[in-house]
Amino acid sequence: MSEYYARFLEALVHGSVRRRTDLKTGSEAIYRDDKLICKDSDDPLSEPDLSEDIRVQPHLVLFGAGHIGKALYDLAVLQDMKVTVLDPREDQNNVQRFPKATRLVGEYDELLDKDYPDIVAPYYCIFTHGHRFDSQCLLYALRHPSSYIGMIGSKAKIEHCFERVREQGISEEQLLSVHSPIGLPINAVTPQEIAISIMAQIISVFRKNKSIITIDASVLAKAATKPGIMARIVQSSGSAPRSTGSMMFVTEDDIVGTVGGGGIESHTIEVARQMLKSGESLRIEHHTLTANQPLGMVCGGDSTILLKRI
Repeated sequence: MSEYYARFLEALVHGSVRRRTDLKTGSEAIYRDDKLICKDSDDPLSEPDLSEDIRVQPHLVLFGAGHIGKALYDLAVLQDMKVTVLDPREDQNNVQRFPKATRLVGEYDELLDKDYPDIVAPYYCIFTHGHRFDSQCLLYALRHPSSYIGMIGSKAKIEHCFERVREQGISEEQLLSVHSPIGLPINAVTPQEIAISIMAQIISVFRKNKSIITIDASVLAKAATKPGIMARIVQSSGSAPRSTGSMMFVTEDDIVGTVGGGGIESHTIEVARQMLKSGESLRIEHHTLTANQPLGMVCGGDSTILLKRI
């Protein structure tokens, strides 16, 4: 089953997928355009009780650690987005300025000669300290699957960079996907204002389809490598703290993800640990989140959680 989660994660690199689940058995399968990508068991999947469109949260990849990169990083941290910063300048790309980011320091030629499998849903933002570097980063972004590519610059600089990547075989259709100049047109001037315009554009792209469920890629990554209990919200209503699709993976010594915090999360972790000890493979629990119910949560609403051994 761990292989299933590895393939699930790999499929999300190329965009959203549809997950279909049989709640009676816990069996699930992943599809794109109604074509099966993978399933978690050899058992035939009957008519599914639950069908969801799934994507992973944005992972900002910042080519450039200057003023705009720092301002955009600060906004990303407020939203718990993952951030990777690539820049050769150690005085700019350091732990003091980007404490919660993955910092890749080195010449762009070296950094762009690698793939980064931990970056599942890249949103590329290009604002390096040189036109040549912008062209190199743009070419890299266009040659890798992504949800967003944005590049800062004047019309002359943008056309110069576009011409450079055309010479490397990039098509006009590919260039149409590039947001350049980057950001929404809000007459931004300062680095902070420009960062707000960029983040607003990223959010507008990410949230375009409101019906898609967003999950944390690190939960799938952990399930692909270790045994444990996958806890997943399969029904949510009212003021429940987390929506359908939220996932948490519990191992003997680690917890990744969340199903809402507070009493519901503490209880779910306790149940998952009991299942690890007892060998129980599947459980579904329904919780009403009001003060007079066992969990004592007053937020209101209902949550149904599927717990399954991986």
